[in-house]
Amino acid sequence: MTQLNGSYLIDIKSIPVTKSELPATNCADLPAYFVGSTAPNNVEDKVYSVSDPEPAIKQIAEFLCAQDCPELLIAIHGYNTALGEFATDENQLKQGGGVKGWYQDIRNHIVKNCDRRPQGLVFIGYRWPSEQIKGFGNDSLSSKLGAARRSLPIVLKVIVVLALAALLGLSVVSLTTQWSGSTAFTITGVILLVSATLALSTVLTLFLLRVVGYLRDAYRATNFGVPDLVEFMRQLDKAIVEIGGLKGGRVKLSFIGHSMGGFVVTNTVRILSDVFDENSVGYTNLGLGKAKAPSPNIGHVFALGRLVLVAPDIPAETIISSRANFLTSSLRRFEETYLFSNEGDMALKLASTAANYASFPARTREGGYRLGNVVVKLPEASTVQPSAANQYGIVNLAPETGKLLDMTTRSQFATQGIAPSSEVITLPESEEADTAETIQTVKASSYLKYLYTLPKTSLLDRQIELLVPTQKPIAELFTVFDCTDYQEALPDQKLVGVLSHALGKQSLNFWDYVKLTFAYFRGKIDTHGGYFCPGSADIDPKNGPVKPEARLSKQLIYGLACLGFQPLLATMAGSPNFEDRTLEERRQALQQFSDLCEKHGIQALLAAERYNQAILGIGERDRSGY
Repeated sequence: MTQLNGSYLIDIKSIPVTKSELPATNCADLPAYFVGSTAPNNVEDKVYSVSDPEPAIKQIAEFLCAQDCPELLIAIHGYNTALGEFATDENQLKQGGGVKGWYQDIRNHIVKNCDRRPQGLVFIGYRWPSEQIKGFGNDSLSSKLGAARRSLPIVLKVIVVLALAALLGLSVVSLTTQWSGSTAFTITGVILLVSATLALSTVLTLFLLRVVGYLRDAYRATNFGVPDLVEFMRQLDKAIVEIGGLKGGRVKLSFIGHSMGGFVVTNTVRILSDVFDENSVGYTNLGLGKAKAPSPNIGHVFALGRLVLVAPDIPAETIISSRANFLTSSLRRFEETYLFSNEGDMALKLASTAANYASFPARTREGGYRLGNVVVKLPEASTVQPSAANQYGIVNLAPETGKLLDMTTRSQFATQGIAPSSEVITLPESEEADTAETIQTVKASSYLKYLYTLPKTSLLDRQIELLVPTQKPIAELFTVFDCTDYQEALPDQKLVGVLSHALGKQSLNFWDYVKLTFAYFRGKIDTHGGYFCPGSADIDPKNGPVKPEARLSKQLIYGLACLGFQPLLATMAGSPNFEDRTLEERRQALQQFSDLCEKHGIQALLAAERYNQAILGIGERDRSGY
């Protein structure tokens, strides 16, 4: 393994088993490892010593080589995340803290609830160097403030000194001399006061940005987190090849990326892809809109499987294919892609959007919005279901038939420069079970009409501005779960919002955001990480328990990541032989899934590719044009 100044780039440890949670024999069926970058929070800090990770890499490689269907699931945390600690047998009733506790909870959840998971699955929780705003362990808030003060550049210190001197001088002169009543002094004093206030405000803003740590985390994610994960994957690839290769096919590589972890995932995939492989070339002869169908294979042994982005801290523009889209090359390589979002995610609305205002090259407000804030809702003046003004469940599913709605209206979109992209096929009678109907596969550009970043601005409006007619938006490959109004039941069966106040509005207004901000900073509602909430034992004197466990969102996120859509649908429908069910039975299972999402206030937008594969049994993927 690559070394740096006598220390290793990564640290690998097995995720411990707590007897109170799961039998050790069950957990042994799912090998789980914590892989952490040893990069420090500050360049002056020492790289701490860790054990040689090579034996652990070899152990993982040997397990994968012996499997008929090897799979690797990697979870990656986001911004403002402490290292934390694992739960132990001595601390049985309390979940572990920080990112270690989260990874341990993922492994426990998969073992408990994902019976259909591949036997060759290995789970890895990856830690890149992030710092918590309030501090953690030796990196306390007081030490962070002290470091921010000591590292203040000389020019900023000079500005502070001069500004304070000007304010002090004005006070002394006004109190000790008769000049304060003169017009010249008044004008001069106002100019100095305004200038000094602006100077101090600028320095204070930069100081607070430093303490908040968002830009520091973004730098560490880019320059430490991504390269160290790439190196780990390269070493694992090398170890598998040296052992003699895989017993089964390629290792299916899947990811869960939360917040800034989504940025780490997509950029890692970009680097791992061979840019000189002709299948990975995005454009032909440098012409836009001529994207080839890419291969999911990367390296010698890996093939990209499922990507689950939860509250991703990346631009919403990334799901519209255009010249400005820097992530298409990685997103379109995965077999399945999923997005979990929340309009009321105040971490993205406040910290991310504000910090990226000065760096992201957008000339409009919506251009800088984050993917984790995308909203799903029925299009205005919808001709499909005009009476459904606020529908939950799968919004593009016809409840009376279980069919995916054909969202292409050629006469409506052709005039706006959108090329029609639906095709009608007739399946062989043997594949249609008890029906001989004509089935339409939906590949509609109007899919974006269901996705919004502003109350009255859909992503289709952005697409019309940015795309040439021959291009398809990468959004069509995503299945989106809008969890803005997601609710779970407290012990008294009262339903409460998990990620927001669950107001049931088409769009939140300014005062809704203000209330959510207060709730977020008071710890009442985790608008950014509530998707993984383990529940809270805290009791409010008036309202009882304040935080329910996010049962359904965890079931969806972890189930989709380690199983995929069709196996998860089969598990939730209690149909182990789902592939052998009739078309009508599969549609009924999909409707039950939609009803469950509706019951919990989740709006879902199902990708046509997922419907075609899971319900119609069409396994072929076509990524040409994305």
